[in-house]
Amino acid sequence: MRHKIFKTILAVVVATMTFCAEAATETVNGIKWIYFVKDGKASLESGGCLDPAIPKSTSGAITIPSTLGGYPVTSIGDGAFYGCSSLTSVTIPDSVTSIGRIAFSGCSSLKSVTIPDSVTSIGGGAFWGCSSLTSVTIPESVTSIGDNAFFGCSSLTSVTIPNSVMNIGESAFSGCSSLKSVTISNSVTSIGIGVFDACKSLKSVTIPNSVTSIGDWAFCGCKSLASVTIPNSVTSIGRYAFSVCSSLTRVTIPDSVTSIGGGAFSECKGLADLDGFIIIRGVLYGYCGEGKEVLIPNSVMSIGDGAFYACSSLTSVTIPNSVTSIGDSAFAFCSSLTGVTIPNSVTSIGIRAFGGCSSLTSVTIPNSVTSIGGGAFRDCPSLTSVTIPNSVTSIGSAAFFGCKGLADSNGFIIIRGVLHGYCGEGGAVLIPDSVTNIGDGAFCGCESLTSVTIPDSVTSIGEYAFSVCSSLTSVTIPNSVTSIGTDAFSETGE
Repeated sequence: MRHKIFKTILAVVVATMTFCAEAATETVNGIKWIYFVKDGKASLESGGCLDPAIPKSTSGAITIPSTLGGYPVTSIGDGAFYGCSSLTSVTIPDSVTSIGRIAFSGCSSLKSVTIPDSVTSIGGGAFWGCSSLTSVTIPESVTSIGDNAFFGCSSLTSVTIPNSVMNIGESAFSGCSSLKSVTISNSVTSIGIGVFDACKSLKSVTIPNSVTSIGDWAFCGCKSLASVTIPNSVTSIGRYAFSVCSSLTRVTIPDSVTSIGGGAFSECKGLADLDGFIIIRGVLYGYCGEGKEVLIPNSVMSIGDGAFYACSSLTSVTIPNSVTSIGDSAFAFCSSLTGVTIPNSVTSIGIRAFGGCSSLTSVTIPNSVTSIGGGAFRDCPSLTSVTIPNSVTSIGSAAFFGCKGLADSNGFIIIRGVLHGYCGEGGAVLIPDSVTNIGDGAFCGCESLTSVTIPDSVTSIGEYAFSVCSSLTSVTIPNSVTSIGTDAFSETGE
């Protein structure tokens, strides 16, 4: 994911950079500088194709000139020092007001940067991968820190974010593995997605009263974080926000918080009770025990997203009557789980709730359940029996995809007239008359399928129903079909 984000930023920068033909040059203190002039102001920019504004071989400490060609240098543009891996320190003059995207990215020997009070913005990925950078002072003039601005600055030990900063971009300090303390200013209203993700040395953080939301993965993997106090201003905590914070033993969540995302405290062993359950406000957010047979306590009202995700030693689970919902991926990839008792209190089963439970043989869904999420039992090949009551009004896409044990002799998985999947090997397929709807993704990825005949009983074909059927060249669609879903036949044979 991180590499994907980086490539996206890189692609945007390359697409929008200024062309070499517009560049001017001047040699100052033995260094040839490339710059561009607009509206009487000079900007240091990549010279094209991500060639930096100075020779890549430039080494040691440098001071950026305040003027070039008689024009004031006001901007360090996109990719200006990209890949200058021998630079050790940079002094930025107080004529500069902005630092652009990936401006110093890849400056792996850069240990210090002096940012003047004139700078108001630090662009996305500005110091990405500056692994030797030990300290940085963000001046009071800066109002925004871009996405991934200090991503992977693994030697950075402390950061003070001044009161002027109103916005901290996604993953701004992600992967700063030596970062021990952070002070966030009172002007920041949200801690975004992955801002401090994988800051494994982070021991303390002060979240001010101005913050109203803590984003997904915000502090995920902060293994040294022992305690955190969330102020009364916060109303939402995102998914996996504090996941894998293994040293976290105390967390204070105020009544102002109305939303806590799935997996928010998963794998926080220090928060688990004696039986290994992490339960906050009646929601089971994770299981850190080693039990094979688990009885969930009556204090649990809902099983959160990913609560038992990939608990490979778990063989059976008893869910109490206090539980009303089973979250997305709650038991996904519990490969040893053979049976589960779902009580009459449960009304919904989330997306991929039991997906990938390869040993699950049977499940009884009670009359209380009204919805089964997409892929809820996907890839459960040992599942041979499932009872679905009339109370269920919604079954999501690919809910039983890959459940070979549920397929009829021809490989069709048909539930209540809906074709939920195909586990056969036939090249030419005749869908039976018992099918009224072809569900989302029913034949997705069936690469050996060459032709399909759909009977008059079918009225709709779901999204991605025949997607990626690379050998499919012939389909007979009857007049009874009134709707065909998005990408139903995408990436099929010619």
